Amino acid sequence: ATPAGIVELMRRYKVQTSGKNCVVVGRSNIVGTPLSLLLGKNTDPGNCTVTLVHSKSENIKEICAQADILVAAVGVPGFITADMVKEGAVVIDVGTTRVEDPSRERGWRLAGDVDFKE
Repeated sequence: ATPAGIVELMRRYKVQTSGKNCVVVGRSNIVGTPLSLLLGKNTDPGNCTVTLVHSKSENIKEICAQADILVAAVGVPGFITADMVKEGAVVIDVGTTRVEDPSRERGWRLAGDVDFKE
């Protein structure tokens, strides 16, 4: 997913962003950093208070748990767990990591950064 695609998804689903606390997990030059800049702009969607966390951030769980909007773009399957998400938060998983899966004919599947089963 591209940052512009994520913003368009928010627009189409009418996600209220103005004044919301948005946490972007992952600081890549392809998704995390550009998305954090787009969501902080004076636009709609936008006008978020954005926190960008990454692998060296301290207290990631606590920071994520305060987010009204949580975007997972860290590239680690299942990194975001239920205890990191507050009730009613919007969660967008843009992680796409190839993981081995012997049950599939091709031997692999794509996995996101959010553990939705938890």
